[in-house]
Amino acid sequence: MSLSGLYIPRESVIHRLDARVKLAWFVLAFSASVVSQWDGSVSVFVYLSLIVGLILAKISVKRAILTIAYSIVFFLVTTLVWASMYQDVGIYVATFPLANIRLTDVGLLVGTGKFFLIVNPITAFLLVMSTTKMYDLHYVITRAGLPYKAGFMFALALGLLPYTFMEIRNIVDVQKARGLEVDSRNPVKKIVYVVPIFVPLVIRMMSYVWDLSIVLSVRGFGAYPKRSYYFPPRWSRKDTISLLLLAVIYASLIILKLTGFSTYYFLRGV
Repeated sequence: MSLSGLYIPRESVIHRLDARVKLAWFVLAFSASVVSQWDGSVSVFVYLSLIVGLILAKISVKRAILTIAYSIVFFLVTTLVWASMYQDVGIYVATFPLANIRLTDVGLLVGTGKFFLIVNPITAFLLVMSTTKMYDLHYVITRAGLPYKAGFMFALALGLLPYTFMEIRNIVDVQKARGLEVDSRNPVKKIVYVVPIFVPLVIRMMSYVWDLSIVLSVRGFGAYPKRSYYFPPRWSRKDTISLLLLAVIYASLIILKLTGFSTYYFLRGV
């Protein structure tokens, strides 16, 4: 089993960037989203920049479509939830027929901002994990002053995600073959059938972790307080240029927001 996690090997400009640049990208995108969380005026540009990053990274079409599709669904749900809290604030726009929710300009803007506050970090995280090797992330964590065991645990947890989802699918298929109605629409039955899925999953994961612990012990993991790296990432000029470019772009968006820019004024015609 590979512990590459969400990483997708590609030959792209994003893949060739240093892991520290991509982690800084994540921090900048998250910061810009936090600043504009009440109307999304800046966050929408942050989201578009992340989509451009996914395109430049040559992420698979399937993963890109899933990301955009889930974003659209989540956008509708989040916007309606927050719009329902601001039904009496701002200018009336329309009424959502299925839930009878009054939509106002303030409610829609706040819902949009909260949507991007959640989606942007998730998209940035997907971009970083899809283009960065676990080895490089482990190196960055240890260079930050944390014990290399902490870096290994972080990389291991991310690497086990695809394996865990694969095991869940296998267990569900086996339980269906045995006649269990694990995909019932009844919410009570869904809760009951969590047990025949969760218990085998825990047993499988514990078995794998036990085998992994033996392998690490045999290889002398933890014998020394520090470790060396055979292929340490090297900072290059393109990393410096990329970091400066990202810093300028996101700093400009943050300053633009802090100086009073808002889509609210455009919707009001001011």
